[in-house]
Amino acid sequence: MPDFSLQLPEEISDVRDWAHGFAADVIRPAAAEWDEREETPWPIIQEAAKIGLYSLDFFATQAFEESGLGMAVTIEELFWGDSGIGLSIMGTGLAAASLSKTGTPEQIGEWAPQMFGTPDDVKVAAFCASEPDAGSDVSAIRTRAVYDQAKDEWVLNGVKTWATNGGIAHVHVVIASVEPDLGSRGQASFIVPPNTPGLSQGQKFAKHGIRASHTAEVVLDNVRVPGACLIGGKDKLDERLARAKEGKRSKGQAAMKTFEATR
Repeated sequence: MPDFSLQLPEEISDVRDWAHGFAADVIRPAAAEWDEREETPWPIIQEAAKIGLYSLDFFATQAFEESGLGMAVTIEELFWGDSGIGLSIMGTGLAAASLSKTGTPEQIGEWAPQMFGTPDDVKVAAFCASEPDAGSDVSAIRTRAVYDQAKDEWVLNGVKTWATNGGIAHVHVVIASVEPDLGSRGQASFIVPPNTPGLSQGQKFAKHGIRASHTAEVVLDNVRVPGACLIGGKDKLDERLARAKEGKRSKGQAAMKTFEATR
């Protein structure tokens, strides 16, 4: 039986050292400037993308890494450089995790690359769950999603708050209530494609720290998204809602699966 050890595996140590080098050489020297500016550090995100640190491939590799430590040590090192810049680099991971946990292969293939963009044209994504009266209590979410069967579209209305990258994201993932009477079991998650009419940024929050990371409200005013933007698809949603109405256990709750995967 092998001896117990707290030493990181070599491949994880390599990732840690790589991330530490980027944090020391690129993030720390720029930290004060971007903290004072309270702006998203796009040039630094681009530098991270150019070396592969901010990329779909890297996030996917670490998400499936067996020890579960790869992403943890990366976050630790980047946040050692600066928490605001670190969150600007890692914030897309929330939306990507939501998509990967409950999306169809077709949805993942279409939208995950768009969340990151390319090294020459970097993008970010936003995960929008919290609301002014619904922070950790996801069952209190009031944002509504109503299905327009004639057009095969979902109509979203509500206000999200404290959203990392909210309003500046290329792709937004929004948690909304389809069946309010079912609480969190009646919710679903939706992709809001770029430039969709009706989605706008509300107030941007001034913070005491982590200021290089953009945090804002997201306002949804009759936002129409195609039926294909319901993450996981309508058949699975209908099946889950039917089970919930019958009092049976409902799998795949929209917000909690994301929190479980990332926190």
